[in-house]
Amino acid sequence: FDVSILIIESGIIEVKSTSGDTHLGGEDFDNKMVDHFMAEFKKKYTKDMSKNARAVRRLRTACERAKR
Repeated sequence: FDVSILIIESGIIEVKSTSGDTHLGGEDFDNKMVDHFMAEFKKKYTKDMSKNARAVRRLRTACERAKR
């Protein structure tokens, strides 16, 4: 995961700062999204989908696609 601060002025792009965390990336976001939607599902339907491996795989795939 990287973040950059840029200044764009008169067609010139100047990089002011760049930083990142090599241990934070796409899979971390996927896990957070999956956890969030499993909790929302449980709250709405009072069912724990974490016990259903197929449902969790389908949710993870949907979360990965949503990021694109």
